Amino acid sequence: MMRKLLTISVLACVATGAPAKTINLATMSETGGYEISFCARPSPNGGKPGHAFVAFSKVTTPGNRQFLGIGHTLAAGTSATAATWSYFGSPVPGVLKEEVYTAIRQQCLTAKVNSADYNAAYALTQPPLQKMGITTVGGPVFEAYKLGDKDCMTFMISVAQILSYRGLVVPARGSVEFPMDYMQRLIASNGADYLK
Repeated sequence: MMRKLLTISVLACVATGAPAKTINLATMSETGGYEISFCARPSPNGGKPGHAFVAFSKVTTPGNRQFLGIGHTLAAGTSATAATWSYFGSPVPGVLKEEVYTAIRQQCLTAKVNSADYNAAYALTQPPLQKMGITTVGGPVFEAYKLGDKDCMTFMISVAQILSYRGLVVPARGSVEFPMDYMQRLIASNGADYLK
């Protein structure tokens, strides 16, 4: 049984390209094991273009790791049809929210980073009033959603660009490029695997 599962896993990796790569952009020795992962997954039903998101991970205490995946998606009550038409017209309601779904064909580029870069990237996920110091209470971050301009890929790319000064190569997005296609280019554009 275990051999069968291993074979299926290897075949899935070969069929979909490199599902994951880890690179080291950290320039300081720090405790905390800070990582930012840029991920994309196909649509579960195949009828949609898929989804991109960013995962933040750090060691909080020895043996414990905090993990939070965030994506830019449609706000509650916004239809998929309205989101599709937003490509040609006005934005629709959107929100940054926690990811609660993953897929076996998901692909990620994980960057080991310094705490300062981690914190700068993580700040993009915080509500505007919290960033300004007006409140300490978190909450949803409402952002307009416009397919192809202000969507899940735009959010992921904006976080990635924070790390470009450390050497992360962030390719320009194609005008009609799907998340999985972009993710394959992002992974291919960024050096050899980091093994440790």
